[in-house]
Amino acid sequence: MQTLGEELKKLVPSNFADRQAKIIKQMTNHDEVRRILRDYPDQSNDLLKPIMYRDLSQHLTYFDHCKSCPGLSGCQNDQKGHMSVVDVDPDKSCLNFRLAKCPVLIGYEKQQKIERLIKSHHIPKSIVNATFEDIEPDPPRRAAIVEAMRFCAEFAPGETVKGLYFYGNMGVGKSRVAGAIAQELAKRGTDVLMVYVPDFLAEVKDSIGSNGVLSKLEALKEASVLILDDIGAEPLTSWTRDEVLGAILQRRMEELPTIYTSNLTINELRYHLANVKDAKDADRKQHEKKAERIIERIEPFVKVLPVGGRNRRRD
Repeated sequence: MQTLGEELKKLVPSNFADRQAKIIKQMTNHDEVRRILRDYPDQSNDLLKPIMYRDLSQHLTYFDHCKSCPGLSGCQNDQKGHMSVVDVDPDKSCLNFRLAKCPVLIGYEKQQKIERLIKSHHIPKSIVNATFEDIEPDPPRRAAIVEAMRFCAEFAPGETVKGLYFYGNMGVGKSRVAGAIAQELAKRGTDVLMVYVPDFLAEVKDSIGSNGVLSKLEALKEASVLILDDIGAEPLTSWTRDEVLGAILQRRMEELPTIYTSNLTINELRYHLANVKDAKDADRKQHEKKAERIIERIEPFVKVLPVGGRNRRRD
């Protein structure tokens, strides 16, 4: 009668030892195994023994997949967006293989967080996703770009109340600079709301009293940093000037910074605010006074910056 050991040997393929030796040789020659043996000489005595095959095999599979990473959507690892890392278990003083988020997933999640922090209304993605690295610091724009970067570097939530007013001709890149500010602040964890003023005011006018518009107005009042893009390009009425724009700025002045982009100088914006569509000659003085009231909620709380250069939309 055969022993149990002899019976078990029959279940083992005849070439098992050769196959095992071949696999061990392959693993020994693997760059990652060499690194582990080099970096952890005191903990890797059992690395190529059967007890470690399962963990080491998974580690090398993840390693090889990551080495030829096709991106997050094409990740071949069982747990997408994760890589296998090896370190020393402090309690057992032995090698520990574990899964961790890979740089690609970390970068993706970071970008998702940035996108959640940047709320925008009627702003093209090319503007919202702009960064300072993307913007050419040519002489006509350099001073404005430097001030924008300084604003981001010195911004302190709850303390910074003074914003920026960028003005210049169409296509010189004012909105891109503002978009880069939004990106940089979002990377630092600050919520930013960027609004294209003409379309937003038209939307408000068409939806007076609706809950959706009221919540958006509250969002403009409360955002840590508000960017009003292309102010002065909108056809104003007394109501949109006084009850919408005026109410937003009244809440923000002296408390929360606002950044503006415009084709108009401050004086030209003053004239624009006074000449609303429903203005009558008899009310001229009254409209000028109301326009000045809006300017008083803007000018003292911004650094005014000209943005020059060519029209880049024509390039």
